[in-house]
Amino acid sequence: MIRAILVAIAFSTPGFVAAAEGATVYAKSCAHCHGADGKAGSGKPIAGEAASFVKEVVEFHPPPMDKMKLSVADTDAVAKYVAGLKK
Repeated sequence: MIRAILVAIAFSTPGFVAAAEGATVYAKSCAHCHGADGKAGSGKPIAGEAASFVKEVVEFHPPPMDKMKLSVADTDAVAKYVAGLKK
């Protein structure tokens, strides 16, 4: 019972939700080029890059990212997620 309560609290915490959303957006929109862990793939390794840098790159949309069209909320979420990945 206590474990269920703790899980419910964790899922209701904004930071936890944002991390989960960032992971989902990353898996859907980024992992195919940057790898599941952000360390490899056909694209540049991005694990651990500063969130501000990731946001700038995503918002600039260099090819092939120009086809992604992420919302501001998704861009913020994925930028925070990428910043939290270990290099």
